[in-house]
Amino acid sequence: MKATMNSDFAKIHASAKRPTDIWTNHLYYSFSLRLVYLVRNTWVTPNILTLAALALVLLGSLCYATGVRSVVLIGLILVQVSYVFDCADGQLARYRQHFSALGGWLDQTADRIKEFVMYFSLAYGYTRFHPGDTHIWMWAMFALFSLYLLEYFGQIKLIRGPAADRWAAAAANQAHPSPATESSVPQSFEGTKPNIEADSRLFERIQRWRSLIPFRAFIIGEQYFTMLIFVAFNWIYPLFVFVSLLGLAMAIYRPIIDYLKFRRQTAGQPPKRSF
Repeated sequence: MKATMNSDFAKIHASAKRPTDIWTNHLYYSFSLRLVYLVRNTWVTPNILTLAALALVLLGSLCYATGVRSVVLIGLILVQVSYVFDCADGQLARYRQHFSALGGWLDQTADRIKEFVMYFSLAYGYTRFHPGDTHIWMWAMFALFSLYLLEYFGQIKLIRGPAADRWAAAAANQAHPSPATESSVPQSFEGTKPNIEADSRLFERIQRWRSLIPFRAFIIGEQYFTMLIFVAFNWIYPLFVFVSLLGLAMAIYRPIIDYLKFRRQTAGQPPKRSF
């Protein structure tokens, strides 16, 4: 019985996306993996977890909108718990191998709604006690813009076209050649085959080291942790400024890095896996 439980949890653990940010990996996943374990054999579906996360954010945002310190802290707890559910919905879907277009659409739509209501309610609650400080709305708009832009970059393929597709396929075949595709690896990569295993180990080590860097890409887990810290200390105005500036900086950084990687790959050098 214990062996079965350990086996199930190991499968759930393997269904978590990695690498991810340090906060998600070491904080939120600690709860979401156990939540998935509890509901793995129940009627609960990934879509139900997605809707539950949305409901928690809506309740938390109502608390934010009051502007009352003690109530805002209750809202902060609800919002943080919502991200645990947000992590769990994808983990449960991958564990059960149940995917659907509706689930993907629902997840993306719920995330955008949550971002808007959280930042709008925080700004509204702030202005209830600072009626003359209207600049908060400008920063709230910038913060939302930067978050939406980052999400857009995360969902699309920044470098498109036959060359990008060809090099991506070549890189995948080089890293994980199969009997059916190994013969199709470009001849220029033949000399690198003995080094693939060593390169893979190095890549995994770099991923682990990079995952320990806080705010390395300002992805969703880092955004929720930022809200946890700033709202806990009642730094609402600084939160909007921080998210705006860091988000816009990352929105510039990501396309530049992707473009440089693409230029390096198409210049004749062997493609290297992105990390």
